Amino acid sequence: MGEILKERADEFVKLAEYAYKRKRYDLAMFNLEQAVQLYLKYKIWQKLGDFEKTHSITKLLKDFGRAYKRSKAVNKLIKENRKLINDLEVAYIESRYLPAQFFKEDVDKAFEFLNKLKKLINLQK
Repeated sequence: MGEILKERADEFVKLAEYAYKRKRYDLAMFNLEQAVQLYLKYKIWQKLGDFEKTHSITKLLKDFGRAYKRSKAVNKLIKENRKLINDLEVAYIESRYLPAQFFKEDVDKAFEFLNKLKKLINLQK
């Protein structure tokens, strides 16, 4: 069950890259939000065998931090990326239902955040 979370997260990254190339920044942000959520759920599942059914990236980050005893690093990541995390959480709702507006720079920062996150949770290749 858990492995599919990582596989789907990888696919959402590919969809984000495709949307980015087509300058569909709202859809790129939505797909990046989905990838972040699923990577976190995957890592929490690996450690605990389950994860809280939430869509909050902040909550999932804190859950990851507690599970892996990385709360200090997680809190630093949240503090340094609060606006971006909020943008990703907004993208989860608005990009699906409403015409949310994001810019190339927003998506660039979201890709950077994804790379930092993958490094923090040990998914970096």
